[in-house]
Amino acid sequence: LAIALKEKLLRQVYNRAGDYDRDKFGTHAHSVTCVMSSLAQLADLTSDAILMAYVKAFYDHGLWEMRDALGWSVENTSPESTNPDEGEMNNTGDIVETALILGRWGHTHYFHDAERILRSHLLPSQLRDVSFVEEQDNPDGADGLHNVAERMRGSFGFPAPFGHQPLENKRIRFNTDVVGGTVGSLCEVLREMTRFDQSGHWVNLLFDCDTPHLQVQSPYTHPALCVRVKRPAPLFVRIPPWVERQTLTIEGLATEPHFSNDYAFIAVPPVNRPITFTFPLSEQELTLNHRTRDIRVRLRGDAVSAMQNFGADLTFFAPLD
Repeated sequence: LAIALKEKLLRQVYNRAGDYDRDKFGTHAHSVTCVMSSLAQLADLTSDAILMAYVKAFYDHGLWEMRDALGWSVENTSPESTNPDEGEMNNTGDIVETALILGRWGHTHYFHDAERILRSHLLPSQLRDVSFVEEQDNPDGADGLHNVAERMRGSFGFPAPFGHQPLENKRIRFNTDVVGGTVGSLCEVLREMTRFDQSGHWVNLLFDCDTPHLQVQSPYTHPALCVRVKRPAPLFVRIPPWVERQTLTIEGLATEPHFSNDYAFIAVPPVNRPITFTFPLSEQELTLNHRTRDIRVRLRGDAVSAMQNFGADLTFFAPLD
């Protein structure tokens, strides 16, 4: 059934150029992104390089009709939509899942896209501070109105790039189907953060991690990126593209690593001894081009340090004046 659906999609919806045709795909962005990620999973499962090429082309081209550089994705692509800054975290999760698969297929710069999305939009958008949620009068004891704030803590929903509350519609939504989809995507992140296979150890995303095979200390939570191999095997460590080689120092190795395809490759890493990669989390600025406004962003590494919020409430980041 999955293959039959795939063939129908390639005949009637997708093209080799990766274009987004609103009449064929529809305007509900999650319907588009979940099909994209599902096709990537099918291509991965069946080793279908032709199908994966269709997915990659759409990711590189048509997907930009509904996403920005930090992985925010609009809930509805219709030009008539009155909520241009209302996103949907299901979409963002699908984008991350697809990026992880493309990265594993050797297109390693997609791991960088996934990490930036996680640090700058997906994880910041989680509802953790519920102090603004007011308990409603509930004289009949309806379950749906009971202890709402605490039951919604940890949810994901329909955020703007800069905060929980999109400017135009002033409504805040956290739907449980979005929570389920996003948590499923985070499971895939945990699965792909580091990998151990017949080629060795792979450090793909620079988050803190401790597995039976290796331990990673993130440069975002520690003074440097530190990797400790627990099982003898070659080691591949992804180095972000904004790291300038002359600013990178590596300690704990007898010889210099070989750099290839965005990774530092160490053929025989020491076992149970730290290998430290020190580099500055460089500051960068970019502009998110949205339908009704441009949004200026300052990054530290792949994490937002400040963002324009246009006076919105319940924001994720420090304001960028």
